[in-house]
Amino acid sequence: METIKRKLPGILEISLGVFLLDLGFYFFFTPTNLITGGAMGLSLILKDVLPFSSSIFLYIFNITTLILGLVLLGKEFFLKTVYASLLSPTIVFILEQTCDPNYFINTVTEGKYFVACVCGPLLAATGLGLCFRNNGCTGGMDVIQKVMVKYLHIPYSKTMYFTDWVVVILGGLSLTGKFSYNIEKVVYGTIGVLLIGFLVDRIVSRGFSRRTAFIITEKPNEVKEWVYKNINRGITLVDCKGGYTGDDKVMVICTLDKNESYLLQDNIKLIDEGAFTFMSATREVVGTYHVKK
Repeated sequence: METIKRKLPGILEISLGVFLLDLGFYFFFTPTNLITGGAMGLSLILKDVLPFSSSIFLYIFNITTLILGLVLLGKEFFLKTVYASLLSPTIVFILEQTCDPNYFINTVTEGKYFVACVCGPLLAATGLGLCFRNNGCTGGMDVIQKVMVKYLHIPYSKTMYFTDWVVVILGGLSLTGKFSYNIEKVVYGTIGVLLIGFLVDRIVSRGFSRRTAFIITEKPNEVKEWVYKNINRGITLVDCKGGYTGDDKVMVICTLDKNESYLLQDNIKLIDEGAFTFMSATREVVGTYHVKK
């Protein structure tokens, strides 16, 4: 019961985050066909050639990547991801059955792309920020990104932007009729991706693009191996002594991207429950702070 009470606020925030993300997708990205990456962007690219709705595509895509995550990332990742992965297409499905996606856009007389490019990313970024702040994963493309991090040893922030850019560029293609490429959609999609990234950065880490973790632990080797294996960051080990007990300890220092800091915080408790961890915002990083392969 205590565990449920401790985790309930985080689950509620993730639920609210997924709801806001879906609102931005359904009411602003869908009616304007604005592609800003991810599985939702793929659903808009393919909607004219698929025989079913976006929500069904998201169910298929998310369940497929969930199975991929279970095989390649393990049971723990699967259990953390399954809730939001199924909640998101469910909300979209309910919206499809009850609401007109053009409800808000039809009230705009001029500049529909501009309105969608502002309101959609604002809702999506707020939703993603709430999920990331609670170490939540919305599934779909997030799973592919984490597989790339683990097996290709690419920093998470780079995999996130890479997959989004690929989807945005594909979004300019016309899959029906004569071949054409809509550069306007790509430009607005690019602006949307940048805006979402900026706003998530503000929500999750209050505007700082990096964080430095200081971890005082009795299990420095376990922490080090977890960092190397899961987020591919370099670390520094510093010998220290407890002021009250006089016990010898080790401080692990690691600089991370904003999303990785929440992943680290969550897993430190599993490695060493007695570890003392604090994070500091890092304004500037000079040099390489990931492990070279």
